[in-house]
Amino acid sequence: MQWRRAYARAGVLKMKTFKHKFFGWHDADATRYVNADGSEGAIMAVSATVAPGLTLSASVIIGPHASIGGGASIGDGASIGPRASIGPHASIGPDEWWISIGPQGSRNAMLTAVQKPEGLRWWVGCKTNITTENLLAMVAVTHRDTGHAADYLHVIAFVEAHPGRLRNAAKPDSPCNIPDEPTEPGGC
Repeated sequence: MQWRRAYARAGVLKMKTFKHKFFGWHDADATRYVNADGSEGAIMAVSATVAPGLTLSASVIIGPHASIGGGASIGDGASIGPRASIGPHASIGPDEWWISIGPQGSRNAMLTAVQKPEGLRWWVGCKTNITTENLLAMVAVTHRDTGHAADYLHVIAFVEAHPGRLRNAAKPDSPCNIPDEPTEPGGC
């Protein structure tokens, strides 16, 4: 019985299941994630994979077949869509625009981009919270003129030009819209 409590504390043991309409259109079996402290966490589809030991607000929704890696931070009220993948140590706060694309690169890792108040940040493989400038430099060194480099450059251009990201970056409280506020190149 002690293993059941340990698994429940780690968020691994799923309690009772129920039907839930995800995102207003997708009916699926669901359960409540059990946070590391034993409190009730996110509504998550039974088919979703969530790393143990996370703390997910009860207002978070995790859709069918979604995956959330260890050390990730998901803000209150976030909705993680069907088959989305949030990489390890990704951090997505309330009202932050994000996108997950992949598999990507030579290791077929998922890539997550988040428009944070301080600018666009990237998570791919073991690299976390990196700027666009740093991602471009890593791609140039690691992949040079390969197909993987072309793939990354296409994804970066797509994300930078995405209308939803641009709207999020244009919010009045974004540093991108405060006159004389320094931002990193490629940050806004």
